[in-house]
Amino acid sequence: MQSNRCIFLAILGLSGLSFTASQQQNEHTYELPEHLRDIRCREDDPALNECIRKALQRGIHFFKTGIPAINVPVVDPFHIHKVNYQFSNNVIKGKIRLRNINVKGLSDITVKNVDYSRKRNHVHIIVDAAMPRLIIEGNHRADVVINNVKILSNGSFSLTLINLVVKVIMDTELYERDGHEHDRVLKVNFDINADDMKIKAGGLLPEPALNDAIVDFINENWRQLYKIIFAEARPMWEPTAVKFVNDYTSYIPHDLLILKNA
Repeated sequence: MQSNRCIFLAILGLSGLSFTASQQQNEHTYELPEHLRDIRCREDDPALNECIRKALQRGIHFFKTGIPAINVPVVDPFHIHKVNYQFSNNVIKGKIRLRNINVKGLSDITVKNVDYSRKRNHVHIIVDAAMPRLIIEGNHRADVVINNVKILSNGSFSLTLINLVVKVIMDTELYERDGHEHDRVLKVNFDINADDMKIKAGGLLPEPALNDAIVDFINENWRQLYKIIFAEARPMWEPTAVKFVNDYTSYIPHDLLILKNA
């Protein structure tokens, strides 16, 4: 019974990673403001990869403030009103509903390396990055069956991932709209590893001592559960990541950031 609840708690915490991007304003930007024009790169630059790396790092700097001039909102903290997560396999099935979620730490990303290539209208990019910590907080309500044992929960949760190493591999196609090239994501893949993970959660059991014991157990055994659950959640969060990127690229043309060869 205790191990069932531990598995559930791990799923609950990692579900917080599966956030959805809020809809942006229905306005498009075709000119960068003066203070952002130094982030532009040229396709014929021998140091194009380093230029893109610096531009991405500069853009991440604005996660805390947003960029009102080009309709980019604040994304650190990133607020999600609600996420519903439904799953079913041989061991576990049920629903988790997350509400009032805040994701903190995105503005502390350090972009380590970029590998960009373009062939006609297809772009392939690999980004290596690091993040000291990512904190996900919110409220949960769940109805889960694990090995024929039903678990109901209702309370708050907090998930902290420490010293993350992230590799993003993304393929996009370029399409023309209003005289500009825009990116449309075809596929994106994330490989995310962490040095440590800490979960706090209430409402799993009415007895505080037992609730804390379950949390301690999952924190001691987080690594093996993290690998299993991260893989299980991939079919859900990858489409979400695609939507998140497309929401942004639909507002800022590709050819404003990477200038074509003369």
